[in-house]
Amino acid sequence: MEYINKSENIKKQLADLCIDFINIFDKMKADGIITEEEYIKHTKYKKDFLNKISIK
Repeated sequence: MEYINKSENIKKQLADLCIDFINIFDKMKADGIITEEEYIKHTKYKKDFLNKISIK
């Protein structure tokens, strides 16, 4: 049981971290610091992870 709680806690922390990074990249793109291609490169897997864990 403790393993499941730790696993869920880690997933939550990773999701929070992904969201924080996506928000940073959103601001960088809006400010013209990174291009659309760079934005996609840095956010694709983070968004995929968030979608995957939201389905479960």
